[in-house]
Amino acid sequence: MKQLDTSIIISTYNSTDWLKKVLYGYNNQTYRQFEVVIADDGSNDETRQLLNRMEAEVFYPIVHVWHEDNGFQKSQILNKAIQQCNTEYIIMSDGDCIPRKDFVEQHVKYREEGYFLSGGYFMLPMNISEEITKEDIYTEKCFDVSWLKKNGLASSFKNNKLHSGPLKASFLNSLTPTNASWNGHNASGWKKDILAINGFDERMQYGGQDRELGERLINLGIKSKQIRYNAVVLHLDHPRGYKNEESIKKNLAIRKLTRDQKIKWTPYGIVKGASTTPYVSVIVSTYNQPEWLQKALWGFEQQLEKNFEVVIADDGSSQETKNLIDSFKENSSLNITHVWQEDHGFQKTKILNKAIIASNGEYLIFTDGDCIPRKDLVSTHLGLSRPGCFLSAGYFKLSMKISKQITKNDIETHRCFNAKWLLKHGLKKTFKINKLTSYGLKEDILNTFTPTSATWDGNNASGWRKDVLAVNGFDERMQYGGEDREMGERLMNYGIKPQQIRYSTVTLHLDHERGYVTKEMFVKNKAIRKVTKQEKLVWTEHGISKSANPESLSKQEILKN
Repeated sequence: MKQLDTSIIISTYNSTDWLKKVLYGYNNQTYRQFEVVIADDGSNDETRQLLNRMEAEVFYPIVHVWHEDNGFQKSQILNKAIQQCNTEYIIMSDGDCIPRKDFVEQHVKYREEGYFLSGGYFMLPMNISEEITKEDIYTEKCFDVSWLKKNGLASSFKNNKLHSGPLKASFLNSLTPTNASWNGHNASGWKKDILAINGFDERMQYGGQDRELGERLINLGIKSKQIRYNAVVLHLDHPRGYKNEESIKKNLAIRKLTRDQKIKWTPYGIVKGASTTPYVSVIVSTYNQPEWLQKALWGFEQQLEKNFEVVIADDGSSQETKNLIDSFKENSSLNITHVWQEDHGFQKTKILNKAIIASNGEYLIFTDGDCIPRKDLVSTHLGLSRPGCFLSAGYFKLSMKISKQITKNDIETHRCFNAKWLLKHGLKKTFKINKLTSYGLKEDILNTFTPTSATWDGNNASGWRKDVLAVNGFDERMQYGGEDREMGERLMNYGIKPQQIRYSTVTLHLDHERGYVTKEMFVKNKAIRKVTKQEKLVWTEHGISKSANPESLSKQEILKN
C-alpha cells in the first residue's frame, strides 16, 4: 500500500443519511492515498455506529474525532481534527457534500507550497438529495447534468461546474467573479500553514468562520488559487436550525478586525492565549538615546498586531538606557529582549547580528530606536510579507523641534502622524508628506511610481529569518553608511526580491546628531558594496558565522559560530 499523503477532514452533526453518501463518494476516488478524519460536533451514537460499519466497507482509514454536543461548535471540533491529521496536506469538506470521483486527485494535482486551494460546490434541492443512491454515486450518474435535469434540476450557468473539462475549467476559474476564499465545503492547504495561524477562531459559530481562517492565511502570505470548476462536490440540502443573526453579526465583526489589522494568529484557536513563540521579531537598534528610544517603545505599545517581540540591539549604551528598558520590561505589555555589547565605537552591524541570533520570530522587522512606528507598522509588514521577498518601507524625517515636542499622549492618540498636526507644529510642506496621507489606491500608485529603489533600509525594512541567515546577516566590517543596503544587495543576489511599500507604513524619524560618522567609513563601505554587486556575492565571511563555506552549515551550526 502506498504511503498516505493527504488528510480529508469531514465535519458532521447528526446527519448519518447524508454522511453515508459522502463516504461512498470517497470510496469512489481515483486518487487513493488519503485518510478521512471525521470532525463530529457532538452527534449521537448513530454516527459512531455508521462509521464502524463503513470502516469494513471502504478502502481508506477513518479517524473519528468527537466532542460533546454544546451547540454549534464546528470551529472547535475542526481544530481537534486538524491535530489528528497524520499527513502534511489537508482537504476540508462537510458531511453533506458528495465528492466527484476526481475530487481528491484535483486537489493533489494543483496543490503548491505557498498556496491554498478553493474548490467548488453544487447545491441540490431536497428531493434530488434524498433520491441519490449508492449506485448513483459509484456510477457518477448523480454528477450527470442530464440525469439531474430528468430529476427536476433547473437549467443554470452553475451547471458548468459539473461538466467542465480541463481547458474550460481553467477558463471559467479565471473569469469567475467569486473570490478564491477558504470555503469549508471544499478547500485545502498545508497543515503547517494552518498551524502557523493557529487554526480556526473558536469564538466563531455559523457564518464565515471558514473564510476568516482563509483571510488569516492570506495575511500570512499564503496565496489562494481558484479551482472552483476543477474540484467539485454535490451539496445535499438540509435545514439550518443553528443559523442565527447574532452569530453572523459577531462573525462579521471578527472578520473585519482580521482584515483591517491584517491578523495572522488567533489566540482563540488550537493553542489558547498568545503564541508562546512570537511569529515576528522587531529588531530595534539603539545607542545612548533613551529619550528617543522611549518614544519608539511607546509606539510599539500601540501596535494593532500584538503577537511580536521587541529585540533591542544596544551598541554599548550607558546604564540610563538599561534602566529605561528594565522599566518597560516591568511595566509594559511589550515582550522585550535587551541585547548589549561593550562600546567600541560604531559597531551596529555586530550588535544587529547578535540581535538576530537572540530573536525568536520567523519574520524579522528592522528599525531604529530613533523611529516612532505608526500603529500599523507590524500588521502592515506581516500583511504584505510574501515568500521570496523582503519589504522596503518608509520613514518621515522630523526636525529637532518637533522631535522634542512629541509626547506619550501624542503617540497614544496617533496625532503625531497627522499631517495637519505636524504642519501646525512647524513642519515644512513637501511632497514627502504623502507618506503620512496615502492609503488604498493612492498608496499603491505612489509605491509603484516612486523613483526611490526598494532597498533594505535599516529604519524600516523586513524579511524572513531564514533568508537573513542564508546570506549570513550583516557584514561586520561595515560601519555607518549603507551597511543595511549591503545586506539587502546580498539578499537580492540570493534571489530574494525587494518589494516597495514606502507609502504603506512609516516611522517618524526623530532628529539627532551623528558625531560617530567619518569619511573613512563611507569610503570603506562603498568599496565593500561595490564588490558585493560586481561579484554578486550572497554570503559574507564577516557575518553571523565566520565561515567561508555556507553550504556546509546548518542553521543550528550558524548560530553556534
